[in-house]
Amino acid sequence: MSDRLAEIVVCPRCATINRVPTSRLAAGSGPLCGECRAPMFEGHPVAIDSASAFDRHVLRGSLPVAVDFWADWCGPCRAMAPQFAEVARRLEP
Repeated sequence: MSDRLAEIVVCPRCATINRVPTSRLAAGSGPLCGECRAPMFEGHPVAIDSASAFDRHVLRGSLPVAVDFWADWCGPCRAMAPQFAEVARRLEP
């Protein structure tokens, strides 16, 4: 994380842009979305279903993003899915 006092986090459920104090992320206190009240970090990859949602998460949020483009019918994609789930679990605040 950066030296900023707050990070911009896009809610994985409703795509609302949230300003979260960096101290809350570092403490692992599990911030909730200000709009839908859902946890913003759940320890698993977030499925993005449109180009606009992708742009919102990647361009508007201030946290690093690991991206995997995959298809459920693709054997190698399915084989790598557990590794991406582990990355999500480890990298989330």
